[in-house]
Amino acid sequence: MKIAAISAVLLVTSFGQAFAWGQEGHSIIAEIAQRRLSATALTEVERILGGQVSMASVASWADDVRYGTHPETYNWHFVDIPLADNSYDPTAQCAADPKGDCAIAEIDRAEHEITCAADPVQRRDSLRYLIHIVGDIHQPFHTVADGVGENTLKVVVKFGGLIKSPPKVPDDDLHAVWDSTLIKQTNYAWGSYVDRLEGDWLLKHPAASQTLDPVAWTLEAHKLAEDMAQGIGNGATLDEAYYDKALPVVDEQLGRAGLRLAAVLNRWLGSAPACPLP
Repeated sequence: MKIAAISAVLLVTSFGQAFAWGQEGHSIIAEIAQRRLSATALTEVERILGGQVSMASVASWADDVRYGTHPETYNWHFVDIPLADNSYDPTAQCAADPKGDCAIAEIDRAEHEITCAADPVQRRDSLRYLIHIVGDIHQPFHTVADGVGENTLKVVVKFGGLIKSPPKVPDDDLHAVWDSTLIKQTNYAWGSYVDRLEGDWLLKHPAASQTLDPVAWTLEAHKLAEDMAQGIGNGATLDEAYYDKALPVVDEQLGRAGLRLAAVLNRWLGSAPACPLP
């Protein structure tokens, strides 16, 4: 059993961060964004993706390919900043690597490629990456280097959340709790979670943040990770008090990500692109 446990840790460490937000979280963000696209941007999104394809339906594609056909994109899903640090150093935290650089660099690339790439396949893939990775960078523990994004920090989930019944598998890690458990313990279906945000957080915060800078998003999320990891040691129990503290942060980050994704797409696809001359 000890050998198996060590192997599991080595496996996580060798492959870096696990998924950010589960399928539910990415679908929530994509749906929020799509509802806020301008008519021009929505037409462009549909043209790039190929017909009546919803953004939510492609929101997890980037996770599907990072382990298979595109391992060179693996590091695009996170930014490894130590919890004790509050600054971003691109030389150390976004360096070129066979598995890619980091989320910040890919967002910058994808923004330009969705309008300026000559190859329609590259434009489509860049849009799918952008939809996904804007979401990734708002998951607080995808901005954390410690414990491989706290994938190795084991916790016991005791909260039932709004569902009231605790998860059937209470043993988890802190990263996975933030990927999916908090969302699943709030609403059974991601569409219902969108409706909940539309009637609450999004109603109270109708505009995106003034900044559309992914570095600022990263540092904002990193500060939240510091707060939500404070006092959590290996084997800690996450109770209803933790859920009550975490849920407003989850709502805020899903809402922010959706609003910001919409703002980015409206900026880049809502008017004629300004591409560099060949």
